Amino acid sequence: MKRGARKAVGFDISDNAIQEARQLAEIAKMDATFERINIVDIDDKYNNYFDFIYISEGSLQWFPDLNEYFAVISRLLKEGGQLLIFEMHPIAYLFEVDFDAKKPDFDLLIPYFEKGPYHYKDGLDYIGGVEYETKEGYWFMHKLSDILKALIKNGLILEDIEEYNWEMANNESTKVLDKFPLSYLILSKVS
Repeated sequence: MKRGARKAVGFDISDNAIQEARQLAEIAKMDATFERINIVDIDDKYNNYFDFIYISEGSLQWFPDLNEYFAVISRLLKEGGQLLIFEMHPIAYLFEVDFDAKKPDFDLLIPYFEKGPYHYKDGLDYIGGVEYETKEGYWFMHKLSDILKALIKNGLILEDIEEYNWEMANNESTKVLDKFPLSYLILSKVS
């Protein structure tokens, strides 16, 4: 909004994320709207509504069907609208469960070619590295090719892609894994 957008809308399924977003918008003195909803349940009132959509790190893993997900994103964007994704690289998810990069046991790696679902019992604040109690849940592995194909299938033209050896989490294991792609950025637009 500070770059000229007249309106901003954020969506998340987490009550805590919505509450934090509202607090940050208030601190920044921005009149943004935040809705608690599963992305795939966004109704038609937002069809062809957005010039720009940003998908943040740690989002895509929660959706079992990326075609369904990007079909919604595609219908929300105006013609010529842009999509920017900054997300954890699928390679980074190999190391998600019980893998200690300082004492590697490669049998603990999550298989890159198996979609899942993968089960977790504890929450982890990736920024602070703090574990917390949460409802158990499931996440899904998506290969980079699956992500790109879902974009293309839903009328999104790939304009740029870049991979990085860093992610939001800044801990010792990330430093050990810096030889791997840990995040990526994709820019695409509606055809």
